[in-house]
Amino acid sequence: MLHTVRALGLWMAASACLPVAAAQAPVQDSRWEAPKVSILAEGTEAETPCWILTAVETGPTVMIVGGMHGNEPSGAAAAEQITSWSIGRGQLVIVPRANVLALGAEQRRTPGKRGDEGDLNRHFPKESEPSAGIATALWGLVETHEPDWVVDLHEGFDFHRTNPKSVGSSIIHCADERAEELALKLIAAVNATIDKPEQRFDRLRTPVAGSLARAAWEKKGVRSMIIETTTKSHVLSHRVRQHRLLVHTLLKELGMQPSPATTVIGPGIAPDQIRVGIFDGSGTGKGAASTMRSVLEGRAGCMVRQIGGQDIRAGVLSQFDIVVHPGGSGSAQAKALGEEGRAQEVAFVRAGGGYLGICAGAYLASCNYDWSLGVLDAKVIDRKHWRRGVGPVDVEWTPLGKRTIAGGSSAQSTPLFEIQYANGPIFLPGELDGVPDFQALLVYRGELAENGAPSGIMPDTAAAIRSSFGQGRAVAFSPHPEKTDGLHALLHNSLIWLAGDSQ
Repeated sequence: MLHTVRALGLWMAASACLPVAAAQAPVQDSRWEAPKVSILAEGTEAETPCWILTAVETGPTVMIVGGMHGNEPSGAAAAEQITSWSIGRGQLVIVPRANVLALGAEQRRTPGKRGDEGDLNRHFPKESEPSAGIATALWGLVETHEPDWVVDLHEGFDFHRTNPKSVGSSIIHCADERAEELALKLIAAVNATIDKPEQRFDRLRTPVAGSLARAAWEKKGVRSMIIETTTKSHVLSHRVRQHRLLVHTLLKELGMQPSPATTVIGPGIAPDQIRVGIFDGSGTGKGAASTMRSVLEGRAGCMVRQIGGQDIRAGVLSQFDIVVHPGGSGSAQAKALGEEGRAQEVAFVRAGGGYLGICAGAYLASCNYDWSLGVLDAKVIDRKHWRRGVGPVDVEWTPLGKRTIAGGSSAQSTPLFEIQYANGPIFLPGELDGVPDFQALLVYRGELAENGAPSGIMPDTAAAIRSSFGQGRAVAFSPHPEKTDGLHALLHNSLIWLAGDSQ
């Protein structure tokens, strides 16, 4: 089931800011029409796409907005994923990245503006008209489509149950009995997935003045709610999963027959692209998943999503061609996956999927820990001295590496070059029965030997390796090409091989 890349087809992923002209409609489903994409505030620096999904059967219209505040990325990511859903009844109007300027700056307010002037969610009608710009465009959607519901996806900095100063993990609904009834059902659904009582969701009343949700109810009589996840203690994929579940529950209660809540990339979306899931669960280094995403996202023929252990255990790998495990702790990532998640990953690769491991992910791919995936016949040696050091190390191409992954890199014509290293594994063949021997792509010529590590261990061992596994393929980098200027192409080229488009 290896994916054959036809990289000329580009899917318009809002988070990658690809041009609308490159949008590619999903495979037609008889229950709904192909989505339409328009641009709000077109021609301005705030322009952003709007998706309209219409079912053949009439039903409610729900407007979903994410990314109103730039430091609340999970709403934008969840709304982006929901654009790939199908519905059996009604219509969805979705704006995943309402405030592209703030999202780009990763800050709450629009850059260069202070207070309420920079807070997009204070720009909607109180007594007067909405503020000029993107707020006017968003309000225009309310006036044009006359939705039955407006749902705004946000994040709080802490759990409301333990810190009333934050609205994190809450649903804030308008003053309407039906809105209250459904908010309670949504809360029951999400709380059933949360073990810690202090992290469960609460119901709050009346969205803040000037917000889209409040204006929709008070000025247009449109039922509304703000869904707030919590950034504290939760990685992006966790918060996105909560947003998806809550929106799915609402649409299901409204009889709209939505895709399953586990849908990260719908089955008809971007069939000509490599679908890459980057693990961001526990054990992933701080910022490692987002760094990897920024390196891989936006490449021609590549669609990237962040996923966690719970997603993998729920079966989302079936929606992807490649899973990526970035740096951090291999054992902690294995624990976050759990036995079931690790089994799912092994089965995914064996059945034709691709696996890319960087440093911690390379440890995870190895074969001689009790938590190893064993998708590569590579054993880690000198395990006692895994803290060998952090810094640049000299590596050299093998003929295979130079031929297959060097293209487009700054080291393409350089036999010996430096790459960033941070306590990565030292590999030797593992001699597993039934698993092919790995092929070296890079070889260490220099070394780091700190914290009591003996010298002479690293040189001449493989720094990057690849192999087939069942019908699938696996690649592991002991060092960090994503953290080395000029070497990102090593990862891009690895994805192409993992997807089965090269030998």
